[in-house]
Amino acid sequence: MGRIKKGILGGFSGKVGAVIGASWRGIDYMRGLPRNSAKPASEAQLAQQNKMTLLRNFLLGLDSIIETRYQNIEKFTPMNDALSYNLLNSIEGTYPEQSINFTQLLFSKGILMNAWSPKVVSTTSNTIDFSWENGNFTPMRAADDMVTLVVYNPAKNLFCELEDGGLRSDKFSRLIVPEDFKGDEVHCYMSFYSKIRKIASTNEYLGVIEVV
Repeated sequence: MGRIKKGILGGFSGKVGAVIGASWRGIDYMRGLPRNSAKPASEAQLAQQNKMTLLRNFLLGLDSIIETRYQNIEKFTPMNDALSYNLLNSIEGTYPEQSINFTQLLFSKGILMNAWSPKVVSTTSNTIDFSWENGNFTPMRAADDMVTLVVYNPAKNLFCELEDGGLRSDKFSRLIVPEDFKGDEVHCYMSFYSKIRKIASTNEYLGVIEVV
């Protein structure tokens, strides 16, 4: 059942006949109900649907980071903007053999500067150590920017993340991973976020390492 919100000439929400009313960011709009089609989907349509399913399920594992750190948005929510970018840039292969290109994956996007010479190693059991160098501190590269660490394990299909891994000025941060990650190869990412200014850096891909 539809609900009129602002009188007979105003917006409404819900379904009225073959029309659905809704509101997005204060803008009322209407759209027709989707029509069922007996025509089989083309291979291009199936490929796009597969990309969408693959990426959405994957990015949901990083939803809390994306919500605050995927920025420079004009039209979409952070998750939809991240999905739109990664659909174009982070999928490789031909349908149905499509996969995520981890080197191109973006889940944080912003104007903060990244670190110099970032490195990642695993030399202690169940730990991954991240290190980096700093130039002169500036408003876009501040000593109190927080480091964000993300590791993805394809064998376990699991993320490990640390949203507040210390300060940029520390030049070091350690991520503890589950014991059953031992011997697995993981993809490693790092970015920065300023709580004070609410701005993020674009995440960097630091490569693949084996967890000892």
